[in-house]
Amino acid sequence: MTVQELAQRLARWTASKTLSQMSVEDRLILLDCINSAVFNWFSTAPENLRMTTVSHLIRAKETISFTATNGGNDMTGASLQDYHLGAALEIAGEKNMNEIVSVSGTPKMLNQFRGSTGSVSASVHFDTIMLTDHSVNRLVSHPRVLDTGVTLYRDDDALRFVGPERRIRAFSGVVGTSVTSGSVQKFGDPTRYVLENTGVSQKDEARLMIRLDPIPDKEMTIIFDAVLDPPSHDLTDVDGSVAVAVPDQYVLPHVLPLALSDLVMTPIWGGTKEERDASLQRGISALAAINRTMQNNRGAPVNYVRTRPGY
Repeated sequence: MTVQELAQRLARWTASKTLSQMSVEDRLILLDCINSAVFNWFSTAPENLRMTTVSHLIRAKETISFTATNGGNDMTGASLQDYHLGAALEIAGEKNMNEIVSVSGTPKMLNQFRGSTGSVSASVHFDTIMLTDHSVNRLVSHPRVLDTGVTLYRDDDALRFVGPERRIRAFSGVVGTSVTSGSVQKFGDPTRYVLENTGVSQKDEARLMIRLDPIPDKEMTIIFDAVLDPPSHDLTDVDGSVAVAVPDQYVLPHVLPLALSDLVMTPIWGGTKEERDASLQRGISALAAINRTMQNNRGAPVNYVRTRPGY
């Protein structure tokens, strides 16, 4: 079922009676009800229905130039995209590796620039995967490098809160060493990872990312299984042919009652008090039905000896 078809079913219970007669403000209210219902469905449904395999392309090293000010964090003149966020930044002449922490407006780096004010060149190393870009709620498997078949291991003790600077002159001021692991490889095929947050302290979008180690030295694809967060539909979906982000067989018995129960609390509700009470009750019943009727495991169970498959 499309978002437009679901919105039209909801519109029957409004004062407008039809989607084509509704104002933009009323459509936004209708859209909020749909998104709320989708969110509640995702929150209640078994996790196996929200799992998928994520594939992420790690880009090759990129060279950029920008103007930096001594003691500043701005990367003036740099034109960066969303995929640059979190990437390691190796500035020519700088002692420590830096990190790109904002790409909107004037891009910013994490550590203050310590060189002479003026134009600088830098290498961008793509050693991060933004989980929020993929709407990842939780990793189900460790990431695997598709090109090499290597499964990465999570190393919180060694990598957490250290950032990209750990790989070059970290702690001791000597290239390629650290106080915890001695000699380390700076670039190459990744073998481990850690989860990091970014953007929170910069008044930017709060994001969660995977940081890889060593820094990938070439383009590669990394895949992993993950549980996804519920998506949000926008106003263009109401006018198009975009499908509701819930399996079609669950839209009418689950999502529609949930959306109706939210709609009765809005100023555009056009039904009677009795219909309002009934819609609220159907929404409560829909949540119970999700738990009662949906299976946590769709596969055949492990069978006892001489037991037919499926039993």
